[in-house]
Amino acid sequence: MTLAGLAKPWPTKILIDDALGSHSFLGLHAHAALLLSVFATIALFLVAGGLGLLQTALLFGLSQRLIADLRERTFEHLTRISLRYHDERSTGDSIFRVTNDTYAVQSVLLDGLVPLASAFLSLTGAVIVLLAFDPFFALLSAVSAPFAFVLSKRFTGRINKSAATLQLRESEVYSQAEQTLGGIKTVQAHGREDHEAARFATRTGASRIAMMRLVTDQTLFGLAIDFVLAAGLGLVTYVAAERALSGAITPGEVLVVIAYAGTVYQPMSGIASTIGELRAASAAAERVFEVLDQPHVVAPRHATPPAARAQGRLSFDKVSFEYSAGRRVLDDISFSVDPGQLVALVGPTGAGKSTIASLLLRLYDPRTGCVTLDDVDLRRLPLGWLREQIAFVPQEPALFNASLRENIRYGRLNATDEEVLSAAMAANLDELLEDPRGLDLVVGGRGNTLSGGQRQRVAIARAFLKNAPVLILDEPTSALDAATEVLVMDALEQLFADRTAIVIAHRLSTVYRASQVLVVREGRIVQQGTHAQLSRQAGLYRTLHQARFGRQRGAKPLAISWEAS
Repeated sequence: MTLAGLAKPWPTKILIDDALGSHSFLGLHAHAALLLSVFATIALFLVAGGLGLLQTALLFGLSQRLIADLRERTFEHLTRISLRYHDERSTGDSIFRVTNDTYAVQSVLLDGLVPLASAFLSLTGAVIVLLAFDPFFALLSAVSAPFAFVLSKRFTGRINKSAATLQLRESEVYSQAEQTLGGIKTVQAHGREDHEAARFATRTGASRIAMMRLVTDQTLFGLAIDFVLAAGLGLVTYVAAERALSGAITPGEVLVVIAYAGTVYQPMSGIASTIGELRAASAAAERVFEVLDQPHVVAPRHATPPAARAQGRLSFDKVSFEYSAGRRVLDDISFSVDPGQLVALVGPTGAGKSTIASLLLRLYDPRTGCVTLDDVDLRRLPLGWLREQIAFVPQEPALFNASLRENIRYGRLNATDEEVLSAAMAANLDELLEDPRGLDLVVGGRGNTLSGGQRQRVAIARAFLKNAPVLILDEPTSALDAATEVLVMDALEQLFADRTAIVIAHRLSTVYRASQVLVVREGRIVQQGTHAQLSRQAGLYRTLHQARFGRQRGAKPLAISWEAS
């Protein structure tokens, strides 16, 4: 395309000098020169147009594949990086990076690299032709270049800043929408529709202002560059016309000089404009690469699974952990759990109980000490195999806007419908199975069409289906009424059979069943034993037990709370 474009001025020279003038270029008859000029012009435009169509098809297909690939990599990486990263950023911001910022690849390719390559080729070709034709005009055409360079340097910083601000404001719009719609029940229950609409309008207004600022900076940059280059082209035109009037060059050569001078300035203007586009795209690209540069939450290790199925023996050996430097969450924790035991973790909020569960799942690695499964350090086990050995039932299960079957099958993706149904029945989901849709019942986003107890039992059904030797439960009965708790506890009784279980306990019904109780306070195990043993000892456990027992008897509750961290 570039070569075809560089050849376009010559048919015009043939027309002016050979067909219409007295200066012979090819020695052709005027009529023949006219026909040659016309057909050459048409041929060059057809060639350039055909190559343009081919370029568009090739580049569009390539850019779409690049976008898809970058989206997939970014999304996959987001599922593997530290939970701390997700805690510190909104879900809407991460979604915006995956869905919108990845389009920077297309902008860099279609609006950046290819136009830059074409512009440099055109610029180089035009300069070579002018040097061959008349070095004086080649030098004259370069007069504007230093001024264009200075302007580029001056505007680059402003465009960078404006582009980064726009991406941030657009991300805030997404985050606000995700936050409001995710909590739509709370919004409507408090009658805050107008309040949320006003907040969203504020975000969109800030985004509009940022967009206008970026467009203004890019437009001013383009105008300044065009003015400088137009002045340079005017100078070349004046000098070429003066030389033609003196007879030094022909009128056709004047047109060639002006055309190639324009071919020099057009790429220079295009390069300046493209640099502005690239700066805007780089702001989005940096946000994507910020995600891709995040390390995985734990270092991946290549190891061989020690067995097809773990026995379930767990141990913490002098484990300490901190989420950030100087803020220790666990301090020298040591305990062991034999296969088939039920261990309850109790203690006040923020004691570190949930962190213990996170270390067992290897969501994090300990700072010092080690956690073992069947006497093997978790860091020496394949991460995928390790997590297949553990079933996790959170206090607030994450359900998806999909069928009951798909939500339960999340525990084991290759399970048959019969196995899914058996797991649902074992979890006492009979009332959902009685629905005419059965396992095809769609539970809604986050399981909003189900009650709290039903959501808990769906999570338990997942655990049944997974059939893992180790269970970790963030007490799933803490927010349930008595009747629903009976159903959930009945399902759990079956689930506990022949499995090692670690339960973050809120209710005494769970603690009573535990083989041992670990009392955690300020990141340390301060008491350890059975419920019967600990309830007779002075200490935190008896204080917690009396506080909870007092509430159940209608006594005035104590100030301390028996809750999970």
